[in-house]
This record gives sequence, structure tokens and C-alpha cells, in this order.
Amino acid sequence: MDALTFLRERVPLFAGVNEENLAALAESSVELSFRAGQTILFKGATVDGLHLVVSGKAGVYVKSTNKTMVRVAELGAGEVFGEMSIVEMGTAGAAIKAESDAQVLMIPQESFRHVLQQDEGFAVRVNILIVSRRSAPVSIPA
Repeated sequence: MDALTFLRERVPLFAGVNEENLAALAESSVELSFRAGQTILFKGATVDGLHLVVSGKAGVYVKSTNKTMVRVAELGAGEVFGEMSIVEMGTAGAAIKAESDAQVLMIPQESFRHVLQQDEGFAVRVNILIVSRRSAPVSIPA
């Protein structure tokens, strides 16, 4: 499946984004491959773009109080990560690791930001996603 079809049909966050913006995002995107256990994004790293899981699973990891890495969420096909760091101009708040062999589509920051500015509905959905992630209860063992 090509990147445009994937964005249009498999990523709920992009529902309602016009074809011109979707095409621009797809054209600028890069597909990356990761092996099971490989780190996709390191906590504290600068986020180069919005990441979308195309296939496989990715785990979201944070440090517990005793400094061990704990998985707090799992992301599957069609789910995204990195939006919070881009919108808030910060660094990655968690490590993301491939739970299985995974394909990830990365949309560069500037392309993502351009569509945020062009499409108010998309910007609202991204902000709702950020708020929901901030308010989601996370249980981190000691």
C-alpha cells in the first residue's frame, strides 16, 4: 500500500484532511524499518517528524521510580507518535521501541506543521490527541 492510501484509509487522525494536503504529506514521508526490540525514538531526543505505525507493534516506555524501563502503552497500525514533541517544540517524553518487526512512516516536522496551519479541523484533532494522552492514567510500577 502506498503512503497516500495508508494516510487516507488507515490513519484516523487524518480523516477529513483534504487530498492536496494528504498528497503533500505522503510525498514528503519516509518509510523506516525496525527489528523487534530496536529503539525507534529515544526519550529526550529531538523528534524529526510525526511517526505512524504502518505494520507491527511499538511500545511506549518510561522510566519507573527505580530507573527500569516500563511499557505504558502499545501502538499498532494507524497509530501515531511524536505529535506532542512537535507541537510543543520539545523533545521525546518517552522511548518508543519496536515490539515486533515494524514499518513506520515518518512525516517531516515542516510538512506536519504546514498541514496543522492549513487545516483547522486537523489541528483540533491533534490537540485533542495531545490532551487525551496527557490525561490518560499511567500506572508506573516502583
